[in-house]
Amino acid sequence: MITAALSITRSPSKSPSTSNTSRIAPQYRPAMPSALVERLRARGLVLPDYAGGGLVNVASSVLEILKVRDESDPPPLRALDPTLTRGIRQVVVVLADGLGTAQLRALAASGDVPFIASLLTRAERGERAQLIEATTIFPSTTAAAITTLNTARTPQEHGNLAYFIWLEEFAQVTQMLRWGPGITRRGSYFDNASVDPRDFVKVPSIHGRIRSRGGASYVIEPEIFRQEAMTRMHASSATYTGYFLPSSMGVRLRGLIEERPWGERPAYIYAYWAGIDSIAHLHGPQSAEHAMEAALFDLDLSRALSGRTSDDTLVILTADHGHAFTDPDKLIDLVGDAELRSLLRNPLAGEPRLVFLHTDEPARVKEHLERRYPGAFLLIDRDEAIDAGLFGRGDGEIARRRVGEVIAMLTDDRAASIVRVDGQTFRHRGSHGGMTPAEMNIPVLAWRA
Repeated sequence: MITAALSITRSPSKSPSTSNTSRIAPQYRPAMPSALVERLRARGLVLPDYAGGGLVNVASSVLEILKVRDESDPPPLRALDPTLTRGIRQVVVVLADGLGTAQLRALAASGDVPFIASLLTRAERGERAQLIEATTIFPSTTAAAITTLNTARTPQEHGNLAYFIWLEEFAQVTQMLRWGPGITRRGSYFDNASVDPRDFVKVPSIHGRIRSRGGASYVIEPEIFRQEAMTRMHASSATYTGYFLPSSMGVRLRGLIEERPWGERPAYIYAYWAGIDSIAHLHGPQSAEHAMEAALFDLDLSRALSGRTSDDTLVILTADHGHAFTDPDKLIDLVGDAELRSLLRNPLAGEPRLVFLHTDEPARVKEHLERRYPGAFLLIDRDEAIDAGLFGRGDGEIARRRVGEVIAMLTDDRAASIVRVDGQTFRHRGSHGGMTPAEMNIPVLAWRA
């Protein structure tokens, strides 16, 4: 039930009403239940909600509010209180990388994020603020999620499916944030001037669509991302506003909101904070370091957005995923598993919590994993995952090429080594990519500024 006074909403478990469903493009309607879906739910795992309660619907809501959305787009957030969007001329989306719902609630309860906690209190009271408990996309990872936010399309549609993907186009495992060889820390295929990033874009960006309809679009990200592959592919139509240190993100954001260089046109601002994700990987999502980084983010956000008196800006704070705690001493070394490698057509890819195995012998691969690592992996057939709509909607051909025939997911406190980067193995204390609540559940905190 959604009313103007009810501002904390658990969205993923809901389905659109019959009348709303009829206005949703068929590919974005809720998927029919399947044996795989029931198996995942029975294990307490969280399914992505592409039909109105997920990250893709945040992007679609931006288009809706700015009057750019059309019938080919996913539905907007079904739970978003319409009183929050009336008269809005500017939409700001702040993405806190890695700040899942459970992490945000714990930080607010501990007093580490007082500004955000005050917004949560406003949401509880229905004071022009709302918290929607949403889901991210699948896999729960930055490369897929940021592309979804930039395009209002699911991973299956845009093809940026995981952090590491085997790309036939380059015949190697690719790190998909920079579109470069997965086994190195630096370098992009697009460093070669003869290779145009636009040739590999599967879907248009929301920035270009907003600008084509007379609006303005801005991206606030670290300066080092300005020429990165993801920016060139999906945000080239936006005005790029870079910052050199994280503390300047809020300064850039406040400056844009106050100066309004777009004049009377509607505007979209996307601002990105990376540090919470980085710290959660290194120290874990419950660490003192994680709390300190979140406190810095909270201060930066407060300086940017508190004390403003105008009422035509909607701010949405969200995340691309959360983090599950992973014990580095329990790391499963799949890279060093020579027998497994002998059964694969291509090298390992995917995520440390969600491994893509390209093989012509799926039965033997599954038998090997079950025998050597008993009870560790939840094994999923690629086509079953696509048919169940886990990666999204639309033509599944790109996913079939980029996802291995066998998907091996971890659901406890373990991760797997899948790629050695410059000879190094990731030994993280926080990880994501899988379907546990800690990884999948994300906040959508909206308020009028």
